This record gives sequence, C-alpha cells and structure tokens, in this order.
Amino acid sequence: MEGNPLQRNENETIKDYKIRLCENKDIMSFSWQNIADIINKETGDSFSESSYRKWWASFQDGREYQKKKALDSDTIIKEYDVKRIAFEKERQRFFDQRTAYNKDVRVDARHDELRDIIERTIDELPDLQFEYNEPVLISSDNDLMVSLHDLHYGADVHNAWNTYNSDVCKMYLEQYLEKILRIQKMNNSEKCYVFANGDLISGSIHVSIQVENKENVIQQVIGVSELIGNFLYELSKYFTEVIFSVVAGNHSRLGKKDESLYQERLDDFVPWWLSARLQNVENVTFIENMDTTMNVVNIRGKRYLGVHGDYDRGQQALENVSMMGGNEIYAICCGHKHHNSTDFLNRTKILMAGSFIGMDSYCVEKRIVGIPQQMVCVCTRDGVEAVYDVNFKNK
Repeated sequence: MEGNPLQRNENETIKDYKIRLCENKDIMSFSWQNIADIINKETGDSFSESSYRKWWASFQDGREYQKKKALDSDTIIKEYDVKRIAFEKERQRFFDQRTAYNKDVRVDARHDELRDIIERTIDELPDLQFEYNEPVLISSDNDLMVSLHDLHYGADVHNAWNTYNSDVCKMYLEQYLEKILRIQKMNNSEKCYVFANGDLISGSIHVSIQVENKENVIQQVIGVSELIGNFLYELSKYFTEVIFSVVAGNHSRLGKKDESLYQERLDDFVPWWLSARLQNVENVTFIENMDTTMNVVNIRGKRYLGVHGDYDRGQQALENVSMMGGNEIYAICCGHKHHNSTDFLNRTKILMAGSFIGMDSYCVEKRIVGIPQQMVCVCTRDGVEAVYDVNFKNK
C-alpha cells in the first residue's frame, strides 16, 4: 500500500484520498464511521458514515460499468475486424472473378479479331488449288526426316554479316528442295517426314500487339504457309508420301510470355491453312499434335519427339519432355538455338536443327556467329543412319 492511509499524501486530491481509504478499508479493519471521521476531518465536512458507504457503492458500480463497457468495446472491435476481413475476402474474390471474366472476354475478342483478319485475307487471295500428282512408287529401307525450323518469315535483317527477308527465305527453300532431292536420289528414300518445329514466322512478341501488328503477323502466317505449301507440293512429286508436322515456337505468341496464353500460337494456323490448300494432293498428310508445343512421329518403328526447344532447356527438361512423350522415345527433334548439332541424352538421341534467318541483331549483340542451315536425316528401322548438314548461301 502506497502512503499512510490515515494521512493525505502530497498532491493527492480529495477524491483520490477517499478512494484509497475505501479500497484499504478491510485491510485496515476500518469501519465506515472511521472512514467518515478521517475524511470529514480533512475536508471540514460532517457527512455520516452512510453517505460515504453509499458513495463508495455507487463509485464501484460505475467502475464495473466502465470495465464492462471497455470489454464490450473490445468485443465490438473484434467482431468488426472479423466482418471486415470477411468483406475483404469477398471483395478480393469478386475482383478475381472479374479479372478471370475480363481475361476470357479479351481472349474471345482476340480470337474473333484474328478470325476476321484471316477471313478478310483469304477473300483477297487468288483461287489456287495444287493439282493432283500420281504418287511416285518407291520401295526402299529408308525415309528422310527433313527439318524446317526457325524460318522467322517476315524478319528483315541487314547487317555486315547477313541479309535476310521474305525473298531470301523463298530462295533458301528452293536451295533446300534441291539438296533434299539430291540426298533422296543418293539414298533412294521412300517417304519424306517434314518437321516444322516452331518459329515459322518472325512474329511481333516484343511490342504491344495492336490491330496493325496483328495484321502484319497474319500476313506472315499466310506468306510462310504459301511457301511451305509449294515446298510440300514439290516434294510430293518425288516421294511416295510427304508427312508434315508442326509444333509452336515462342515467336508465334501474340505478346510477351507472361501476357499470352500457353495454347495461343499462330503456328497452329499453318497446318490448318495447308490442309485446305493441299486437299487435292493425296500423298501429303498431316500429323495431329498431342499438344501445341509437342508431337510424336513414328518413322520406321522409331518414335521421334518434336518440340521447339524454348520450354526444354537443360538435361532435366529434356528428360521430362521425353517422359511426357510416353513409351520409349528414340530421338528428340528441336530447334530454337539456330545451329545444327547431334548428341545423346542417356539413350535418347538429340537432333537439333538450325535456322533460316542466320545472324540477326540478337546474334550480333551476343557475339554469336552462325550460318543459316537445316538438317536432313536418313532414317531406317535402326534409327538415324546418316545426318546431312544443309547450309544455305545468299547469292
């Protein structure tokens, strides 16, 4: 107990003095008359003991009321916090639902816009159908696997080491056709499997995609499709069957990687376009993808997995994609790195083909030296028997 209960402390108010005496009444064994005598002497009053007893009872009632009020306030605050958190959750859920809805609307709008652009472009094209050719009858122990990766059609490159544009792309395809037919003649190859593993167009992935840019990339898709259509048609004259497969690359996205849908790739339009243009050519067939970015092609009993390569960097990624291919994959065929190479990952063969574009500004900035090239493989039941590097020359 602080101070002497019989004396008023310095700077202690009468009210505080009364409270201290009353609080310690039982401890001191004071009666209410003792309390009345002490306080009356200090204040000069003559209140009875009942006055102080009633005052103390009222004071305690008030104190209990204040305590209860404080507790009720805490309860109210806690209840408010619970309700506020619940409201915030509902509000966030609403925002998430609205974001998802708006995303679906944007995707539908983009698809509608692309469809309108394609329809307009188709209407402007001349009516062209490739004529039917009598299939060539060849019987041999091998087929050709022809890469057609990273054409980057629509790119315009002019530097000290390279010139590349749509006309050069067409010239390279003509050179390529000549080399393929020469290789076929040397090996008496029966079928031709054409792997178009991504980045067939230059695209427009590093700028905001506006209507005019979309029209530009659609023109790229149609332009490269027409070139590949002629390429496949010419091959169909010399092979028993031409089998064409496509997987999407990163340059056919409609925007930056984190702003584009995984399945939304313009490369997917190429086989759709070609199947319509080549519908009269019976010995040209198309492989159906297991996924936009992956397919599996069976060549003479061996399973070849086709990917672009932007999702499959490093040994672990290649092992994962090999398992995703199912059963036993004999070889992984990829591009993306713009140079030819062959390697092994455990027992899986890695066939990486180059590009048509050669050294662009990215290569110059990174000091990467390379040449435009593709790869042709002679495939038997035992797998790849021979690999030909086909280098292109800008005449």
